[in-house]
Amino acid sequence: MTLSVDHLYHLDQHLLGGGETSRAAALWVPSQRVTVHVIDAPTAPQRKWLELIPWILEDRILQPVDEMHFVLGASSLVAGKKQLAVTVISKQDMREWLRIADNAGVTATAMVPDYLALPFESGRISMAWREGQFLVRTATDSGFSAPADLAWLMVRRLMTRGDLAPRLSISLPDSSLIPEDLREAADINAAEIDWQFAHMPLSANLLTGEFEQQSSDVSSSSWLSSAALLVLALVLGFGYLQLSNIHLEEGIAELEAQAGTGFSNVFLGQRAKPEDIRSSGEQLMADMFKQRESLQAPIMRALAGLDSAMSNCGCELESLDATDSVVTLALKNVARGKAQKTDVQGFKVDRKVADGVTTLTLREVAQR
Repeated sequence: MTLSVDHLYHLDQHLLGGGETSRAAALWVPSQRVTVHVIDAPTAPQRKWLELIPWILEDRILQPVDEMHFVLGASSLVAGKKQLAVTVISKQDMREWLRIADNAGVTATAMVPDYLALPFESGRISMAWREGQFLVRTATDSGFSAPADLAWLMVRRLMTRGDLAPRLSISLPDSSLIPEDLREAADINAAEIDWQFAHMPLSANLLTGEFEQQSSDVSSSSWLSSAALLVLALVLGFGYLQLSNIHLEEGIAELEAQAGTGFSNVFLGQRAKPEDIRSSGEQLMADMFKQRESLQAPIMRALAGLDSAMSNCGCELESLDATDSVVTLALKNVARGKAQKTDVQGFKVDRKVADGVTTLTLREVAQR
């Protein structure tokens, strides 16, 4: 498995197996080791800010500036003044984090303070519990990490600053730890941060300056593995297409067999090639409609009506004459009384007997 994003302290859960090479990953790092200072932007040209800012912050950080790593953040206008956020981390911490990643077989492509893994929504402060510390995100690019007592104090101060107090979103396994005065303004849940799927803002990447080379080395050292993965993906994709094609052909053959069976069931005794089923079916249906129309003709209805009367009469048909509305039959050897009972619905039946021949004339009666 190749990692893309994870927390620095979770890398021991993804140790390399035998034969695996170093993997690239963007890492969340502990925010309690990171401080953010907001200062008035220097009046000097921006290209010189990195040289000036360490000395501007010297009195705040209380450590030798040459032992600290400075990362310039976003600037903003506050009360008409341009202000700049500067993230400060000990170089020793940066080296320690890179060493931990290297021991886990991971090449860090980015390092971002872990409070930024919390979701941000305007007018809301997000808090989450992590191993004895609260992570707090207060804005798009600002937040902090602190023990519970200090975190509650700082959150109270943030809530009293504005005209409209922000709401709280708190992820905590035990809601009883939340102070009573903060519960009413809080949405409480027990969700844990999913480090691998949390959105990482790379604009807050700490791997800058002397540490930037750590991320640039990855592209030159891993292109072979990327190319191999691409080739593997193409091979697997081609194999998948082949299998899909085979399954599709089998499915088509099965559908053709079903269509042929259904055609034979509908049109008894008839068969058709799969590609001719539609045209053959349409032709057969047209023929059946013509047959039905023919059966509705007067002569066919008259003959159908005579069927019951002529059954077992022992007579012989001498002649039959039919027009659109009149049918005339000449019969010999008609049993006595047999023809007299002839009655055909929709027709008027006339009977004449001469020289041993019985003539039946059926005339269609107009329906009212």
